[in-house]
Amino acid sequence: MAHIDEVVKQVMENGLASKTPHAAEIKDLMETIRTEKERITGEYTKIGELYCKLHPKKTDGEIGALVSGVAASKKTIGESKRKIGELLGYNFCPECGDQVDDDALFCNNCGAKMPVKLMPGMVLCKHCNKAVREGIRFCTNCGKPMIEEEAPKVKRCPSCGFETEDMTKMFCDECGRRLEGDENEEEVKAKEEKKEPIQKVCTSCGFRIFDAETMFCNDCGRRLVPESEVNQ
Repeated sequence: MAHIDEVVKQVMENGLASKTPHAAEIKDLMETIRTEKERITGEYTKIGELYCKLHPKKTDGEIGALVSGVAASKKTIGESKRKIGELLGYNFCPECGDQVDDDALFCNNCGAKMPVKLMPGMVLCKHCNKAVREGIRFCTNCGKPMIEEEAPKVKRCPSCGFETEDMTKMFCDECGRRLEGDENEEEVKAKEEKKEPIQKVCTSCGFRIFDAETMFCNDCGRRLVPESEVNQ
């Protein structure tokens, strides 16, 4: 037996309604079917648009693939429109489509940050985002340095806080403890964990300290030795 959809399809495609005594009524019903199908198609479109707005980052599953496809198509359309604007000598905001000045940093309509067009030999200032000539020391727009100077390397004493830029110095001028700075924090921490504090003594003035790092006496500057060696 025929399915209702097959019968209706034959009526629509082959004009079978005109061969029945109910031709006028069937014609009205067929027009109702067409109208409602168009309405459903429109509702599907609205549902899809609403879903894409609510879940713009969905990428998993079949629906995610459709959402990603819509996003990719929108991006292509936007780029094509902007390219048309460039060919005509106009500059448009990539977010809202409003026309902006060629040197505008932000859109006057929606506030979106505008992409900067760089000519060969030009770079962006990281302070003001203006395009300037490559190789200059200071930005010609905001005056700030284009190249940040690296902070000088220093060695510091973990005990008293003494610092020095002399990377060849091994021990603190104030307390005699080994300086840190030429090793990364993980290496220093590993060494600290391995070294256990020991009793040290100055054989000159009798100064004593329970430490693994301090190498020289805080009072007279003479090298400290483990107490175990003194008693031998």
